[in-house]
Amino acid sequence: MSKEEFCVDFIGIGSGKCGSTWVYENIVQHPEVFSGNPKEIHYFSDLYESQNFEWYRSLFSGAEDKLKGEFSISYMYHPDAAQRIYERFPDAKIIAMVRDPVERTYSDFQHFIRKGDVPKDYPFAEFIKDTDKLKFGYYTAYLEPFYQLFPKENILVLVLEEMQHDLAGCYREIFEFIGVKDSNFLPEGVENKRNQGMNYRFLKLESILVRSYRFMARRGLTGFAERLKRSGVAQFIRRLNAKSAPLPDMDNDSRQKLNHFFAEEQNKLVEMLGRENQIWTR
Repeated sequence: MSKEEFCVDFIGIGSGKCGSTWVYENIVQHPEVFSGNPKEIHYFSDLYESQNFEWYRSLFSGAEDKLKGEFSISYMYHPDAAQRIYERFPDAKIIAMVRDPVERTYSDFQHFIRKGDVPKDYPFAEFIKDTDKLKFGYYTAYLEPFYQLFPKENILVLVLEEMQHDLAGCYREIFEFIGVKDSNFLPEGVENKRNQGMNYRFLKLESILVRSYRFMARRGLTGFAERLKRSGVAQFIRRLNAKSAPLPDMDNDSRQKLNHFFAEEQNKLVEMLGRENQIWTR
């Protein structure tokens, strides 16, 4: 394949805290999909002006005739990502993941704590007073640029709650969408979630892991970061650092406020996806 002919078959655009790592790691298990497909490249968002296209192309070296693709959750939120992706790959299949924005916001809050951006005793009720922290649950605003550029049939929006109820059916839908021959393939360990939030004994240690990976990804060291992740070192450290006690539940008052806050957004998403009923129940 010449340089001019290089293209990717699918691109996962986000959203964050919605299971994208889990979906990505299952997709690359398919025998017809390149197992070395990278995750969190952030080329069409953060690195577009600092890395040339040859750098991006080199990340898929060795793919040969297998399907190529990547997942970078920053693409959904970056104002120029949709246009940049379309200019390079107008025929790419776009995969987005959404989740009940109430649960997604609480998951984001726990992630802020793990990163050290929020004190561990900071009340969630205070966190959600900053409406800027809630904007990532407005999926329709971020999906709209992709719908304006790509054919509707080239966009697949997955709902995490639906996937958990029918894993075989949802992965069949994904594999049919990206164009593999064997769409009935079910990845090994598909029921095992990845990157789930948990309680940690030493938050500082978890913060170092998160920030180190983010530092490498934002500086184009994606390949090294992925090899480090796949080595199992980080998972081993996290298992040692994990507490047996589950994360605390969201308080009811905050849940009710967020339910009200995101009510209109759910209606917009139902309309955008052409659904007849609510996507997640309260």
